[in-house]
Amino acid sequence: MTSSSSPSTQNPKSGIVAALEYTGIPPSLLKRPKLPGRNWLIFFGVTGSLIGTYVYDRRQCRVLREEYVGRVKSLAEEYSWRTGTEALDKDAHLAWPRKLTVYAAKWPGDEDHDVAMKYFRRYLKPIFVAAAVDYDMIAGKHHGDIATKIADDIKRKRSEQDSHANYDSFQPGTAMPPQYHAPTTAEQEALELAGGTVIIGRATLKEYFSGLVRGWTEPPTVEGRPNWGVDSREEKVRSMLDDSVFDEYESYTSTTTPSSSSPSSPSSPHLPLTPIPAVPPLLLVPFVNHIGFTQIPYMLIDFFYRRKHVRDGGEAAWTAVCGATRGWQGPIASENPTSTPYAPPPPQGGDLDFALHSEAYYKSSLRSPMSIPPSNPVPSSTTSNTTDPSSTQNYSDIPNPKSPLGLIQKARAAYYADLPKRLWVAREFAQRGGFDDIERPHTGEDGSENKSGIPEEFMKEWKKAKEAYNSDPSKIPSSEVQLRLERFEKEKRWMRDEEGWEILRPERGVCWDERLRASGLRVFVRPSTSSESQDVRK
Repeated sequence: MTSSSSPSTQNPKSGIVAALEYTGIPPSLLKRPKLPGRNWLIFFGVTGSLIGTYVYDRRQCRVLREEYVGRVKSLAEEYSWRTGTEALDKDAHLAWPRKLTVYAAKWPGDEDHDVAMKYFRRYLKPIFVAAAVDYDMIAGKHHGDIATKIADDIKRKRSEQDSHANYDSFQPGTAMPPQYHAPTTAEQEALELAGGTVIIGRATLKEYFSGLVRGWTEPPTVEGRPNWGVDSREEKVRSMLDDSVFDEYESYTSTTTPSSSSPSSPSSPHLPLTPIPAVPPLLLVPFVNHIGFTQIPYMLIDFFYRRKHVRDGGEAAWTAVCGATRGWQGPIASENPTSTPYAPPPPQGGDLDFALHSEAYYKSSLRSPMSIPPSNPVPSSTTSNTTDPSSTQNYSDIPNPKSPLGLIQKARAAYYADLPKRLWVAREFAQRGGFDDIERPHTGEDGSENKSGIPEEFMKEWKKAKEAYNSDPSKIPSSEVQLRLERFEKEKRWMRDEEGWEILRPERGVCWDERLRASGLRVFVRPSTSSESQDVRK
């Protein structure tokens, strides 16, 4: 029998393969390639599809952005504002540009307060820059910040007008570049009306109108003092906290309850309401911020379909640049022309229902039951400290414990439950001059000897503070002055958050005043000419 041939004789290697083996390349890489298995084909197919979708979307985003920039860049060479029909020639760089004010409120339920403003920077700002349109960006870090700023600005202007301040006394050229014409008060107002206001999202719309109503209904001054700014708000908090929390306790078991307060009323029935002057036209920009586990599918769609946001932002910016407007579509006129402290539940009709669907994406924990307020609610007094349960609920039922109002109530209750023992430790430490034996009776300021029993929770707090002091002598208990300041700062923050959330809560609509209907409020709309109404390709 003939011997079987060796594998090398059956499958002779080519010269190239034999040569490559001596270079150190692994033999597995020199084998004939095979088709990948089923799992690898699925992996490559899914990965390639996702990468291709991402690359195509970003490429279309650049194309869309370039198209909108191409539409408006020719307008950058023109003057957005002129004092007359004459050309400025060489002094064109000294012309006053058209200016917009951009407001972006914090999205409810999101810790990042700048999400709405990021939307503006990414999708609207490039179009405004290309059109040489100036803008101011105002973002709210907390709920109600935009409403407070708008109200303060309006009340400040009203106070300045009442004092007959003369702003036209400024002499142009004293501290300005040569041939620069400083705008007068009338020209500044006309320049503001020629600009506009950009509203990013429904939350911003609520704060904007709340600020307008508060600014034109609340008095600009109270007892000769300005009714705006940080000092005014702190004074209101101090007046609300004027109670017996830090008074001497009759017994160690007395409880401390917070002072009741409700959000400030935007109207006052004792003051005549002045007409609201014209305001700049509004650009309403829809905005939705998807957060939470249940909204992950929407996040994925936004990630791979970002060209929709580029198109929507470009259309909105293009609308503002063109400057075409229409009248504001308000709700059905009511018999009572004055504003009310609380906005009615939506829908309200007209433009007040702008982006109402976006509130459906709020977290379910942000919603709380709310009863209908009385027809003529009485504004809360800043000097009243009643403990009536009906006043503490602000015409609403017990809120959801996970809602902003519920969390504030929980934090306030926990703080005031812990305050008596902290206050007792602060006073005992100050009277004894240190951590002496607590069982030893001591003499009070009035000469009487304190022999009353001490609650166990007070003793635990004393031992806890003593152990912290023994481990680190710098950790002394907070003094009574520090506790008063701490309580003031906490209440100021809680009241600010309560008032801000009362504006944004989805159970309420947009605050409205019938005087705004007569102020000529307008909204930017897309131009109706055929050459400008061509749709951007998808």
